[in-house]
Amino acid sequence: MFAVIRHTFEMDTSNKYHSIGEWKHQVWMFDNEVDAMSYAITLLDNPLLIANEHYMAHAIETLETSKFWQVGRESVAVGEVLQSPKIIYKEIDNDEESIH
Repeated sequence: MFAVIRHTFEMDTSNKYHSIGEWKHQVWMFDNEVDAMSYAITLLDNPLLIANEHYMAHAIETLETSKFWQVGRESVAVGEVLQSPKIIYKEIDNDEESIH
């Protein structure tokens, strides 16, 4: 399995005197790398890329070879999904004295 990961910063500028924003982290899962890469390329929608076909071609080539592209506050990556490690949680002994 392969994942497409997008990190983006979304701004809320509905109030011209007080704009706020937050980071968004989005992931899509695909059965194969070809489908993941095809979808990742559709996420290259930054106005800087759309306005310049040579820059867009460079972005696609970099994404295909390096599996990563970033411009400004936007990034898109393609990665292989690995088996999750087993996480073992340790009980905390509340009788121990804290050093704080």
